[in-house]
Amino acid sequence: MERYLRLLQKGIINFTLFIISLLLLLALVDVFIRLYDGLFHFPFRQFIEQQYQELIGLFLMILIGVELLEAIKGFLRDEILHVELVVLVAIIAVSRKVIVWGITKSSASEMLSLAAVLIALAATYWVVKVCYKKGKKNSSNCNKPSDTENS
Repeated sequence: MERYLRLLQKGIINFTLFIISLLLLLALVDVFIRLYDGLFHFPFRQFIEQQYQELIGLFLMILIGVELLEAIKGFLRDEILHVELVVLVAIIAVSRKVIVWGITKSSASEMLSLAAVLIALAATYWVVKVCYKKGKKNSSNCNKPSDTENS
């Protein structure tokens, strides 16, 4: 039964990799088409004013997709979820929201909540990095209970 579940899990992960890869390729083609249309069919200033922010958003979405692809590949290879990659994807996603989001359209509470999320994610990333370095140096994981907890 366990072998069946492992096979099913690998199949689902491989299918997910295929879907994300396909979506990334389509998004990349979309970016090139928009760039071509914008540069050759509109005056440059009009292209920058109308399409630039949308293209940056699309590019950042592709970057998020690539990071997700890397996280899934890492899970498939090591059969453990790499928290560092997941946190990086979240940081990129929130940063994308901040970059693409018009400041004039948002309220102070929305900006403060996004700032709080970014600070929390940055702190989480820092903790993960410190924990990883300690684990490498002491050849132990941060998840292992210390000797004082066992006594």
